[in-house]
Amino acid sequence: MPRPLAPAIGADPDESLTNTMSSDREVAVTDDSLEPYVEPSLRRRPRISTVVRLATFHALVIASVLAIVVFQFTQAFSNQSRTTLSKNLSENVAAFTRAAAARPAKESLPAFARIFLASQASSPSNFTIIALPGDHLILGTPGSGKWSKIPVVAKSLDQAPSSATFFTLSVAGGPETLLAVPVVSRGRRVGTFLTAGSLASYEATRARMFHLALAEGLILLVAAFVSVYLLLSRLLGTVRRLTHTAAEIGSRGELGVRLEGDDSGDEVGEMAATFNEMIGRIDAAVSLQRQMMANVSHQLRSPITVARGHLDVMSRGPLNDASDVRATVATVIEELDRMSRLIDRLMLLGRSLEVDNVDIRPVDVRALLLDLSSSFDVLADREWSVGPIPDVIVYADLDKVRSAVLNLVENAVQATQPHDAVHLWARIAGPVAEPVVELIVDDCGPGIDPAQRASVLERFASGAAGSAGGTGLGLAIVGAVARSHGGSVRLGDAPRGGCRATLVLPLPPPGSEYSVEGSE
Repeated sequence: MPRPLAPAIGADPDESLTNTMSSDREVAVTDDSLEPYVEPSLRRRPRISTVVRLATFHALVIASVLAIVVFQFTQAFSNQSRTTLSKNLSENVAAFTRAAAARPAKESLPAFARIFLASQASSPSNFTIIALPGDHLILGTPGSGKWSKIPVVAKSLDQAPSSATFFTLSVAGGPETLLAVPVVSRGRRVGTFLTAGSLASYEATRARMFHLALAEGLILLVAAFVSVYLLLSRLLGTVRRLTHTAAEIGSRGELGVRLEGDDSGDEVGEMAATFNEMIGRIDAAVSLQRQMMANVSHQLRSPITVARGHLDVMSRGPLNDASDVRATVATVIEELDRMSRLIDRLMLLGRSLEVDNVDIRPVDVRALLLDLSSSFDVLADREWSVGPIPDVIVYADLDKVRSAVLNLVENAVQATQPHDAVHLWARIAGPVAEPVVELIVDDCGPGIDPAQRASVLERFASGAAGSAGGTGLGLAIVGAVARSHGGSVRLGDAPRGGCRATLVLPLPPPGSEYSVEGSE
């Protein structure tokens, strides 16, 4: 008999949708009741935080996986339970068949059936019944009498089945599985052997396992949600602070704000540190720009003030004395020339600060210095000397390096007097793995105080005696050129007591080749 099918459960309930419409109506308001109108898109709407949404999504994924695993596990356990019960019932039938075939020839089938049933263990849910209609006899283990009155069971006992038949009964104690097989004697069916077993114990075990798995799954789900929530709170908390800090900087322009409270060494801490470092560099650049603008304004205001003052004096007085007019014009031209030199230096400094705009090409150091030295005689009346110069190639921007060396030479001219000695030379230094070339200018001027050597490298600084006529940008330009090439500038003492200014440029390591587009 086919097993009954379980009724369908879990039908989706009907859903009803209710649309509420509001009718237009006129409302009289006073001036006091008017409120500023805010666009709906600009109103702050309550929203679920990203942390909660991500943690909930993670929990739902884990819950889905756990549900599938628990369902598959319980289904496998149920199938295994039914298989085990069917196997036990089949073993009971096989035991009866073997015992019946091995009984003594003089022993009748009813007598054998009584002896066999007496040896069987029984319970209210596990029983065995042997029906012999020809002998008007129905025998069973204790407690099986009520089962023989069930119509389905009674029909199987009255009429022997043609083959082994499984069927299931749903009773109060749980599903009952029965196996009915024909009793064959001398080649004909003379009765029915029926054995039954209950799945109640298996179902109880399955229920306990399901509840245990469900409890463990809930604990795991809560632990996963809490752990992910804490992790995302820390991660997105830093992102949220970063967003608020950036918004505060953008709205109020306060570059002194920094991210605080995240000094871990992981990616989140690294992101916060990188953000703080970026804001620090921007703050330093803006401060430097403001300082530079103030210095430029001051430097440009001086020649303008001097020129305007002389012109005002000239405009208020008679122009009878030609020598006074020429002196005034010469002073004005000198101040305008000074302003022109300052502007040219500022433009050169700006180009030197453009690290990305560096035209790197092979530069012959000897040819560069010798070419510069050819114009020294018209630059100033000094005792010029050049050399020694190593025969070496450096990869650099020729124009910027040339301007940097010229600035060093001009600083030496400003610090010396006519007929003083100025020496230009070069040498290779540094370790073998990281060689450098040093372009050196020595003078015999008063030199630079060691305490001022760091400050004279700044813009609009002047620390050497006799250099008051300069713009204060020469060494700043040299430093910018050096940094754009990965080098540096050093100030020291020259052998004759003056200043030694050194431009340091890196050389390619031995055996390496630089790939440079274009050629000289």
